[in-house]
Amino acid sequence: MKPFVKREIMPGALDDIAMINFAKNAAGTYFHESCTCKMGLDEMSVVDGRLSVRGVEGLSIADASVMPRVSTGNTMASTVIIGERMADILLG
Repeated sequence: MKPFVKREIMPGALDDIAMINFAKNAAGTYFHESCTCKMGLDEMSVVDGRLSVRGVEGLSIADASVMPRVSTGNTMASTVIIGERMADILLG
């Protein structure tokens, strides 16, 4: 890749410890987190069918965390539908 590189943008010249810290702070994931507050009827469900958090009055969740199972595709479309459902609930 050397012929294509004009200059280093970051992280620059760092000692070993600073490079480790840079890698820890700069690394991230592109996974679409979901299914952490699943919607459903069973005892393990955090959210009911109206997106209300069980046992916490006035709190609702409207994001990918309410999906009961991990989607086999990108979560964006499903999350948009969840947001639209929450809008219907709030307006209705």
